[in-house]
Amino acid sequence: MLGTTSASKKLAQMVYGYWQSQCLYIATNLGIPNLLQSESMTVEAIAKATSTKVETLYVLLRALAHLGVFVEKPGRVFAATELSQLLITNAGPSVGHFLMHITEPSMWDAWRELGDSLKTGEVAFERAHGKKFYEFFMTENPDSRNLFNNAMSFLTNQAIDSLFEVYDFGQFDTVMDVGGNQGALIAYIVKKFGCKGILFDLPHEVETAPDYLSKQGLDENQVKVIGGNALEEIPKGADAIVMKYFLSVFSSQDTIKVLTGCKKALPKEGKVILLQTLVPPRGAPVEYPDGTIPALAAVQMMVTNPGGYWRTEQEYKELFETSGFQLEKVIYTGTSLTVMEFSTLS
Repeated sequence: MLGTTSASKKLAQMVYGYWQSQCLYIATNLGIPNLLQSESMTVEAIAKATSTKVETLYVLLRALAHLGVFVEKPGRVFAATELSQLLITNAGPSVGHFLMHITEPSMWDAWRELGDSLKTGEVAFERAHGKKFYEFFMTENPDSRNLFNNAMSFLTNQAIDSLFEVYDFGQFDTVMDVGGNQGALIAYIVKKFGCKGILFDLPHEVETAPDYLSKQGLDENQVKVIGGNALEEIPKGADAIVMKYFLSVFSSQDTIKVLTGCKKALPKEGKVILLQTLVPPRGAPVEYPDGTIPALAAVQMMVTNPGGYWRTEQEYKELFETSGFQLEKVIYTGTSLTVMEFSTLS
């Protein structure tokens, strides 16, 4: 439709991109990958199980089969593929949860406001909903909160093995995860390295943490859960603070507030371990091996948060220096997650 040159084909894939993501969202939200995970089903059976119309559902499933998400067999029978297995949502946090989090209707409403927000300086999500992103998702919409929690746990699960291959948290007595949501990362750290843990996040963010940590075989003596606001005060008690993606949601001014709080909370020899996907400098590859394009993800952060976006390594270095830290080392994990270790300036 848009031409046959390589440039026009690439552009066509971008133009049609939202068609694909919406088809994926609808199928995953209906639970179709879950239905097909162990057996093939006719479109009629899938329609009955999902309370949808047979013929319109068939058009959707055929499109997803052409994209390789499902396989269509004779008799309008559909079966799972490697792609659809990744979208299963009834067996723990998965890419299906991440997909539904970033493509659910409230997110689409926010993206529609992006053009106007560029002119006004407002946050697109707040223009669309009249409420702040975390307040809207976390306090008023339990389903959206559940998607978010599982999406964040999925991202942690994906990166943890590579992270532990290159960074030793066993050098610390107590590690505090600031902005750790329901506790996936700190649970991994405590179980792997045998240190003590503290989980610190907004009160409504850590509501599900005790139950989650208990399911991981951890009790309050191993991981202490504290609710609070990192912009106001960060609790003491740890000799290392880890933050995974947390600073992405803050403006530079608020990032400095958080880091200043970290410095007050840490002992003299304390460390901050930043786990972040970094925007590559100009001239470097723009896409990570796992398909992450940080500059594009940065737009998503801007859509949902006031001043929040993914930064370059140099930008983080400067923010930490302004807050009283110095960069000790940068470690690349082989995934889109990079480790930056900072110590306090004397």
